[in-house]
Amino acid sequence: MVLIHGNAGASVEGIWFPYLRRELEALGAEVVAETFPDPIKGRMRYWLPYLTDVIRPDERTVVVGHSSGALAAFRYAERAPLLGTFAVAGHHTDCGFELERRSGFFDEPWDWAAIRANQRFIEQFHSKDDPWVPFEVAEELHALTGSTFTALDGMGHFGSYDQRMDTFPELLAALRRRLAAPGPAAPTPPGEAP
Repeated sequence: MVLIHGNAGASVEGIWFPYLRRELEALGAEVVAETFPDPIKGRMRYWLPYLTDVIRPDERTVVVGHSSGALAAFRYAERAPLLGTFAVAGHHTDCGFELERRSGFFDEPWDWAAIRANQRFIEQFHSKDDPWVPFEVAEELHALTGSTFTALDGMGHFGSYDQRMDTFPELLAALRRRLAAPGPAAPTPPGEAP
Protein backbone atom coordinates (compact mmCIF):
# COMPACT_ATOMS: atom_id res chain seq x y z
CA MET A 1 0.00 0.00 0.00
CA VAL A 2 1.35 3.41 -0.99
CA LEU A 3 -0.14 6.67 0.27
CA ILE A 4 0.51 9.77 -1.84
CA HIS A 5 -0.39 13.25 -0.60
CA GLY A 6 -1.33 16.25 -2.72
CA ASN A 7 0.69 19.37 -3.55
CA ALA A 8 0.75 22.87 -1.98
CA GLY A 9 2.82 21.64 0.96
CA ALA A 10 0.69 18.64 1.89
CA SER A 11 2.32 15.63 3.51
CA VAL A 12 1.48 12.15 4.78
CA GLU A 13 1.70 13.54 8.32
CA GLY A 14 -1.49 15.54 7.86
CA ILE A 15 -5.23 15.05 7.42
CA TRP A 16 -6.38 11.40 7.48
CA PHE A 17 -3.10 9.80 6.37
CA PRO A 18 -1.84 8.87 9.90
CA TYR A 19 -5.26 7.37 10.72
CA LEU A 20 -5.30 5.36 7.49
CA ARG A 21 -1.75 4.13 7.96
CA ARG A 22 -2.40 3.07 11.56
CA GLU A 23 -5.61 1.22 10.65
CA LEU A 24 -4.09 -0.52 7.63
CA GLU A 25 -1.00 -1.62 9.54
CA ALA A 26 -3.29 -3.01 12.24
CA LEU A 27 -4.81 -5.17 9.50
CA GLY A 28 -1.33 -6.44 8.60
CA ALA A 29 -0.84 -4.33 5.47
CA GLU A 30 2.61 -3.00 4.63
CA VAL A 31 2.20 0.76 4.15
CA VAL A 32 4.62 3.17 2.51
CA ALA A 33 3.78 6.76 3.43
CA GLU A 34 6.48 9.28 2.60
CA THR A 35 6.42 12.97 1.83
CA PHE A 36 7.36 13.33 -1.81
CA PRO A 37 10.09 15.71 -2.98
CA ASP A 38 8.88 19.09 -4.23
CA PRO A 39 5.71 18.96 -2.07
CA ILE A 40 4.72 22.58 -2.76
CA LYS A 41 4.65 22.48 -6.56
CA GLY A 42 4.12 18.73 -6.87
CA ARG A 43 5.88 18.52 -10.23
CA MET A 44 5.73 15.30 -12.19
CA ARG A 45 9.44 15.46 -13.06
CA TYR A 46 10.19 14.83 -9.36
CA TRP A 47 7.19 12.80 -8.28
CA LEU A 48 7.14 10.14 -10.98
CA PRO A 49 10.85 9.20 -10.67
CA TYR A 50 10.45 9.13 -6.87
CA LEU A 51 7.49 6.78 -7.18
CA THR A 52 9.17 4.63 -9.84
CA ASP A 53 12.76 4.48 -8.53
CA VAL A 54 12.43 4.92 -4.75
CA ILE A 55 9.04 3.52 -3.75
CA ARG A 56 8.80 1.00 -6.63
CA PRO A 57 5.15 -0.13 -6.57
CA ASP A 58 4.21 -3.26 -8.51
CA GLU A 59 1.21 -5.35 -9.51
CA ARG A 60 0.53 -6.15 -5.82
CA THR A 61 0.46 -2.49 -4.77
CA VAL A 62 -2.60 -0.40 -4.03
CA VAL A 63 -2.02 3.34 -4.28
CA VAL A 64 -4.15 5.84 -2.37
CA GLY A 65 -3.64 9.23 -3.99
CA HIS A 66 -5.14 12.42 -2.62
CA SER A 67 -5.66 15.18 -5.19
CA SER A 68 -2.33 15.50 -7.07
CA GLY A 69 -1.31 12.17 -5.54
CA ALA A 70 -3.93 10.56 -7.76
CA LEU A 71 -2.26 12.18 -10.78
CA ALA A 72 1.01 10.47 -9.86
CA ALA A 73 -0.77 7.12 -9.54
CA PHE A 74 -2.48 7.49 -12.93
CA ARG A 75 0.72 8.57 -14.72
CA TYR A 76 2.56 5.63 -13.15
CA ALA A 77 -0.18 3.22 -14.27
CA GLU A 78 0.20 4.39 -17.87
CA ARG A 79 3.48 2.44 -18.02
CA ALA A 80 3.54 -0.05 -15.14
CA PRO A 81 1.13 -2.36 -13.33
CA LEU A 82 -0.57 -1.73 -9.99
CA LEU A 83 -3.14 -3.77 -8.13
CA GLY A 84 -5.36 -0.69 -8.01
CA THR A 85 -5.78 3.00 -7.30
CA PHE A 86 -7.96 4.93 -4.89
CA ALA A 87 -8.30 8.51 -6.16
CA VAL A 88 -9.49 10.87 -3.42
CA ALA A 89 -10.46 14.27 -4.84
CA GLY A 90 -8.70 13.12 -8.01
CA HIS A 91 -8.74 14.99 -11.29
CA HIS A 92 -7.38 14.84 -14.82
CA THR A 93 -7.28 18.56 -15.69
CA ASP A 94 -5.58 21.54 -14.08
CA CYS A 95 -9.01 22.80 -12.91
CA GLY A 96 -7.92 26.32 -13.86
CA PHE A 97 -5.06 26.54 -11.33
CA GLU A 98 -1.64 27.77 -12.44
CA LEU A 99 0.16 25.57 -9.88
CA GLU A 100 -1.51 22.51 -11.39
CA ARG A 101 -0.97 23.67 -14.96
CA ARG A 102 2.78 24.00 -14.33
CA SER A 103 3.10 20.61 -12.61
CA GLY A 104 3.80 18.74 -15.85
CA PHE A 105 1.05 16.19 -15.24
CA PHE A 106 -1.06 17.71 -18.03
CA ASP A 107 1.63 18.27 -20.66
CA GLU A 108 0.81 15.03 -22.51
CA PRO A 109 -2.55 13.41 -23.26
CA TRP A 110 -3.66 10.71 -20.83
CA ASP A 111 -3.55 7.07 -21.95
CA TRP A 112 -6.74 5.93 -20.23
CA ALA A 113 -6.73 2.52 -21.92
CA ALA A 114 -3.31 1.75 -20.42
CA ILE A 115 -4.29 3.19 -17.03
CA ARG A 116 -7.31 0.87 -16.91
CA ALA A 117 -5.44 -2.15 -18.31
CA ASN A 118 -2.52 -1.86 -15.88
CA GLN A 119 -4.62 -2.33 -12.74
CA ARG A 120 -7.45 -4.49 -11.53
CA PHE A 121 -9.54 -1.64 -10.12
CA ILE A 122 -9.86 2.11 -9.75
CA GLU A 123 -12.00 3.65 -7.02
CA GLN A 124 -12.85 7.32 -6.66
CA PHE A 125 -14.03 9.36 -3.70
CA HIS A 126 -15.24 12.87 -4.37
CA SER A 127 -17.25 15.42 -2.45
CA LYS A 128 -19.95 17.44 -4.14
CA ASP A 129 -18.69 20.56 -2.35
CA ASP A 130 -14.99 20.25 -3.24
CA PRO A 131 -13.79 23.86 -3.61
CA TRP A 132 -10.77 22.95 -5.77
CA VAL A 133 -11.89 20.09 -8.02
CA PRO A 134 -15.37 20.64 -9.45
CA PHE A 135 -17.74 17.70 -9.19
CA GLU A 136 -18.13 17.71 -12.99
CA VAL A 137 -14.38 17.02 -13.32
CA ALA A 138 -14.76 14.03 -10.99
CA GLU A 139 -17.66 12.75 -13.10
CA GLU A 140 -15.52 13.07 -16.24
CA LEU A 141 -12.69 11.18 -14.51
CA HIS A 142 -15.15 8.45 -13.57
CA ALA A 143 -16.25 8.12 -17.20
CA LEU A 144 -12.63 7.96 -18.40
CA THR A 145 -11.47 5.39 -15.84
CA GLY A 146 -14.57 3.25 -15.36
CA SER A 147 -13.96 3.67 -11.64
CA THR A 148 -16.13 2.65 -8.76
CA PHE A 149 -17.39 6.10 -7.79
CA THR A 150 -18.38 7.21 -4.30
CA ALA A 151 -19.90 10.69 -4.14
CA LEU A 152 -20.09 12.25 -0.69
CA ASP A 153 -21.51 15.50 0.69
CA GLY A 154 -19.81 17.99 2.98
CA MET A 155 -16.28 16.58 2.71
CA GLY A 156 -14.74 19.48 0.78
CA HIS A 157 -11.28 18.58 -0.48
CA PHE A 158 -11.03 15.81 2.12
CA GLY A 159 -9.05 17.65 4.76
CA SER A 160 -6.92 20.06 2.79
CA TYR A 161 -6.26 23.65 3.76
CA ASP A 162 -8.64 24.93 6.47
CA GLN A 163 -10.72 21.77 6.79
CA ARG A 164 -9.95 19.44 9.66
CA MET A 165 -10.41 15.80 8.79
CA ASP A 166 -8.34 13.27 10.70
CA THR A 167 -10.34 10.09 9.99
CA PHE A 168 -11.84 8.66 6.82
CA PRO A 169 -13.87 5.54 7.67
CA GLU A 170 -15.53 5.38 4.22
CA LEU A 171 -12.15 5.04 2.53
CA LEU A 172 -10.94 2.53 5.11
CA ALA A 173 -14.03 0.35 4.55
CA ALA A 174 -13.46 0.39 0.77
CA LEU A 175 -9.79 -0.50 1.22
CA ARG A 176 -10.72 -3.39 3.50
CA ARG A 177 -13.11 -4.72 0.84
CA ARG A 178 -10.47 -4.50 -1.88
CA LEU A 179 -7.75 -6.06 0.26
CA ALA A 180 -10.08 -8.97 1.05
CA ALA A 181 -10.92 -9.56 -2.64
CA PRO A 182 -9.27 -7.42 -5.32
CA GLY A 183 -11.98 -8.27 -7.86
CA PRO A 184 -11.98 -8.22 -11.65
CA ALA A 185 -10.03 -5.98 -13.96
CA ALA A 186 -11.06 -2.35 -14.22
CA PRO A 187 -14.06 -2.06 -16.57
CA THR A 188 -13.92 -0.49 -19.99
CA PRO A 189 -16.09 2.61 -20.27
CA PRO A 190 -19.11 2.22 -22.60
CA GLY A 191 -18.32 2.61 -26.27
CA GLU A 192 -14.62 1.73 -26.01
CA ALA A 193 -12.86 -1.45 -27.00
CA PRO A 194 -10.99 -3.21 -24.17
